[in-house]
Amino acid sequence: MKQEKAAAEIGIAQVGAPPASVDAGAEFSLSARITWPTTVAREGGTFRVSEGKRTLHEAALPESAADGSVSFTLRALDEVGEHRLRLKVASAERAAERAEGALDFVLMTVPHETSLAVWDVPSPVVRNARFEVKAGAKCTSHCALAGKVIEIRDEDGKLIGSGTLGGATLPGTTALAFTTIALKAPRKLALHSWTASFAPSELKLPHGSAMSRFTFVTVAEPEHSVSVTVVNKETKAPIAGAQVRLGVYRAETDEAGAAKVRVPKGTFPLVVTRPGYRMPERKIEVAKDVRVRIAAEQLPEPDPHALWTG
Repeated sequence: MKQEKAAAEIGIAQVGAPPASVDAGAEFSLSARITWPTTVAREGGTFRVSEGKRTLHEAALPESAADGSVSFTLRALDEVGEHRLRLKVASAERAAERAEGALDFVLMTVPHETSLAVWDVPSPVVRNARFEVKAGAKCTSHCALAGKVIEIRDEDGKLIGSGTLGGATLPGTTALAFTTIALKAPRKLALHSWTASFAPSELKLPHGSAMSRFTFVTVAEPEHSVSVTVVNKETKAPIAGAQVRLGVYRAETDEAGAAKVRVPKGTFPLVVTRPGYRMPERKIEVAKDVRVRIAAEQLPEPDPHALWTG
């Protein structure tokens, strides 16, 4: 009886470190330097990636680089955990002489990381008033998250509101699905810290959860208005774009240099700022509607040719 000739050995050495971890189901690359026996032709070679008896990928051998290395684009397993895989390279089935080689490697697959953001949070908010915030989530592998829910809870963990992510992504971002969530401010006058949470479920691939905190201040119902006009001290010209702050209340002057802020009764520090101007600070007693005129001193332009020494 004629004994079958043993296959010649193909040398396979991994090039570079393998990825520490890969998102479950995501693509990853593996590079290996392949050395063929001189008597065996590379043409028609194939490769197979397997876990035990389970074949994960099987195809024709990709073209090699000048140094003999080959880059394999593979897909990670959907299951999370450590996987012991084998890359096997073989010559063409009908080759005059058979050759094969194998490389064992370990791949750790992990849940897709998700991130969560909350923005357009108004502050202050009148107690018991309704307001809206925007919230968005994204996945490290850019998975579609439309239809998934973001929940908002208060400091005690009570569910305050929720929103469903839409199919569109936020302009200027990559795969950030977003929604608008309607909320109601608590009655207590305080600084509040609420939590947005996202725990994606019923997705084909495993995803981790994410959370984000945001803060806002609740204030009493406004009773009076403070009208502030900001002008240039020398020219008397109105100054637009000045930031007006009365405690936690804020506004910005318009083209006429005017801003109006609604506040409850009380005493408030009035701070007005704009780059290039110096403005006096004062306290305002509000027991009725108030009008305030601010004369801003324009600062000299910096001299670009001035020499500063320490």
